[in-house]
Formats: sequence, structure tokens, C-alpha cells
Amino acid sequence: MKFTEHNEKVMEKFASMIISRMEQMKAGDWKQGWLNPDTKTGSPMSITERPYAGANVLMLLMDTSMRGWQYPIYCTLKQANLLGGHVNKGSVSMPVIFWKFDIKDPSGRRLSEEDYRHLSPAQKSLCTVIPILKSYNVFNIEQTNLAEVCPEKVESLQKQYVGEAHKDTRGMYQNAAIDKLLKDQTWICPITYTKEADGACYSPSKDKIVVPRKGQFRVHTTADDIFVDGQEFYSTLLHEMVHSTGTESRLNRNTGHRFGDKLYAKEELVAELGAARVGQELGFNARILNNNAAYLDGWIQSLREEPRYVLSLLGDVDKASRMILEKLSA
Repeated sequence: MKFTEHNEKVMEKFASMIISRMEQMKAGDWKQGWLNPDTKTGSPMSITERPYAGANVLMLLMDTSMRGWQYPIYCTLKQANLLGGHVNKGSVSMPVIFWKFDIKDPSGRRLSEEDYRHLSPAQKSLCTVIPILKSYNVFNIEQTNLAEVCPEKVESLQKQYVGEAHKDTRGMYQNAAIDKLLKDQTWICPITYTKEADGACYSPSKDKIVVPRKGQFRVHTTADDIFVDGQEFYSTLLHEMVHSTGTESRLNRNTGHRFGDKLYAKEELVAELGAARVGQELGFNARILNNNAAYLDGWIQSLREEPRYVLSLLGDVDKASRMILEKLSA
């Protein structure tokens, strides 16, 4: 993999954003969770209605949250100009990453990605393929005048993020898609969720998730807090679901074996960010688990010492998140 100085700066940007949120949590002045519940939920998309993919999903959701944008809708400078608009003066862009491939056949002749796709498996095995990380800059539509220039287009995109939050009979947040998955037991492993339990966990040896029944999460008395208690149930469940995707027969993450080691700590961060991303796309906010607050210093240190760490981290988050979202939409 080719990694340029520019790539390093992009990874530093991503790392600094995650670190900033962690430092807010550590200081105790951020109680809202990894992402901001005041922003509209759903997956980020471009002004052309093309959804962003991979690591960009979480980072654009985080950018929307941390900078107070209402919708995760983005465009390039060129896209804004083509629509007759402009990016507001002084606006700070957000990088979006993608992969290109430097491909050469056995004779050293460079091939296009299209030509490479048409080769047979045997021919492909003889080629040299070097992945190259690339990026371009985007701006949230609130950093542009597109709402004035093409209001109908912007409004049609914004309507895709409109959704209602539902409550169950106890006043707790309710998510129909996850409830159906639980009832039908269609996840990749069994989930026990209707019994009293001391805590949530995923057991690799049993390939089973246990989460306390939803009523155990109702610990507050005001209507607003009880509603959030319901979100805690689902975000805790999603955290364990992310863990269950990492087995050798699934995504094959090296998750570590004991509490406190670096791989175990990274796996906990994958689960935290995966639950946050899925929750935000489904319409609710996920907070950091209390027992993971102890990892904040280690996570911050890892990201500061090696910004490239964030690329592996975000890749794992994306794969696990997509597995969950695909199962929920099936």
C-alpha cells in the first residue's frame, strides 16, 4: 500500500476528530454519546444522491455531529458550482477517502481497473496490484448556498432523513427493525434478551449474545430520560452484535483474549463506534458503555502515536456495521 504525506494528514484529521470526542467524554462534559442526537439520522449522501461508503460513513456522521450540521449531505466544490451555487467563503472542508489501484501485468505494462476486472483468475494472480489511498474534499450543504439555488433538490434529499421516534408502553425508545430481528432470531447467532441478567456479553465459545431484558434499562423517572433508557438497551445490544461479527468464520478480527490488552481494547472501540454508527443510521444515539470509559486514555494514546491505526479501525467498524444493517434490512 502506498501511503503519502497527504494520506498521513488525512488520517491525522480523522484521528483528531475521534480523539476530540473522547476527550469530551473523559472530561465529563459530553453526555450525549458518540454522535449528536440533534442531527438528522441516516447514512451520509452526496448532493447527487450517491451514498458514501466505507470509513467515510462514520467520519461524515461525526463531522455532521461535531460541527452542528442538521443533515449529513455533502458536495464537492465542483458539484456546488455545477448546480449554480458556491461554497461559502472560509468554509473548512472534510476529506473523503477512496482506493485506487496501480496494476501491472507480468511484463510491467500498466492495466486499468476495468481491464483487470475482465482477466481470468489465473491471469489476475500474475499481476502486481498496489492499493493507493486517495482523497478529495467535500463540504456540508449548510456550507453552501444550494438551499437557495436549488431548494427543491435539497428539500427532496432532506426528506429522506425525516423519521419519527417511537415509544413502547413504558415510554422507552422502541426500534421496530431490531425488535423484529430479536423476535425472529435472525441474527448470525442466538440472542437471549427476555431474562434478568447482570450485564450484556457475547460468548465466542458458545457463539451467543446475552443482554438484560429491556425493562432493566429503565432506571430514570422523567419521560425524556426513560426514553433514552430505551436507547441504552438497543445500543448495548448493538455493541455485542458487533463483537459477534469478529469470529474467524465471519470477519476474522483479531479481538484479543484478555481484558486490558491492546487488541481487546481495539475490539471494544470497534464495538463502540460500530454501535454508534448503526444507531445513528437507524435513528437513535449510542453512548459509551460505562465499563469502557477506562479505555479512553489507551484509545487516545493509540490514535496519537499512530494515526494510521484509524484506517484499520474504521475498516473494521464499516464491515461490522454493514453486516448488521444488511441483516436488519433483509
